[in-house]
Amino acid sequence: MVFDGSLPATSVRCGPAFLANAQPDGVRSMSKIVLDAVGGDHAPREVILGVKLALERGHARASELILVGPEAEVRAAAVAGGLPAEIAIVDAPDVLEDTDTPIEAMRKKPRNSIAVGVGLLQQKVAGAFVSAGSTGTCVAAATMGLGCLEGIRRPAIGAIISGERNPFLVLDVGANPQPKPLHLAQYAIMGSAYYRGTLGIDQPKVGLLNIGSEELKGTPLVKEARQLLKQLPIHFHGNVEGVELFTGDCHVIVSDGFTGNVMLKVSEGCAEYVLRAMLAAMKQVGVDREKINGVLAQIMPRIDYSEYGGALLLGVNGVVTICHGRSQAPAFCNAIRFAQKAMTAKVNQHIVEAARALSNGSPDNAN
Repeated sequence: MVFDGSLPATSVRCGPAFLANAQPDGVRSMSKIVLDAVGGDHAPREVILGVKLALERGHARASELILVGPEAEVRAAAVAGGLPAEIAIVDAPDVLEDTDTPIEAMRKKPRNSIAVGVGLLQQKVAGAFVSAGSTGTCVAAATMGLGCLEGIRRPAIGAIISGERNPFLVLDVGANPQPKPLHLAQYAIMGSAYYRGTLGIDQPKVGLLNIGSEELKGTPLVKEARQLLKQLPIHFHGNVEGVELFTGDCHVIVSDGFTGNVMLKVSEGCAEYVLRAMLAAMKQVGVDREKINGVLAQIMPRIDYSEYGGALLLGVNGVVTICHGRSQAPAFCNAIRFAQKAMTAKVNQHIVEAARALSNGSPDNAN
């Protein structure tokens, strides 16, 4: 069997009754959010708790949520977690293992929770998908099943990180390790549109991650990309060094997927190390527990990846959020919140409009 890149029709076996109830009209169905109930290190328990938290905080209504995974397992977890019966559950009986590659997952296990979840977006049953499962499988399923937005050649994973002056969005952090200059230009367009729509900054500053701020520095990829970014209808800040990321004032940082992924993971590890070292030092000098807790209350929201829920896969024809594999309830809750924001702000529509201008001015061979 040769995998042709499309999701098999049998990958989503919802049944006509479910589809009828899920699609009373286009607007309502496209506001629904699908959650991979078995993706991540702590699934399904933390996914269920995250859904419950999102309902309590008003981030979504029960009728707007769909859980996918092995039906019996998910239903038992939903009942144990006290979720409302209005939340739909769609069966996805094929269980993915850590050893499954993205292609193997799609070809040999077509009814896995990621494929089924993306399939619901493909069928217009829902508008957003959230998963803490395999990043590679999420990217492959979304790209193949949903396709890229008009004018976009490659999708990018965008991760939001809290900086000293403002949150900043880094893309790409893993979808495409070897992009071309045009792809980086498209990342800038997508990142600017996403930041504007979800975080409310009219003209977000866009920086290009580089080894120096001077225009002549960098690899041929970065140099060519810089020239393209200077011509875009965005607020281009210029080159940004790694040391400037957390103290600078850029809202969007553009990078190739390899560099962005290394930067993200080094940042996470460094933040955790500094926090452990700081707490150990505070205990050694006799700082009392109440003051330590006060410090943690101020710092944790700034360094905790769960604050923004996950990383959005920008550039595909749907809203796909990829959560950290270690995600717990707060992360899933916030992923639901940001998925709602992305749909409400019509981020994809803004990306398409901006990408058209870029495509019209780009050479045909810049793919």
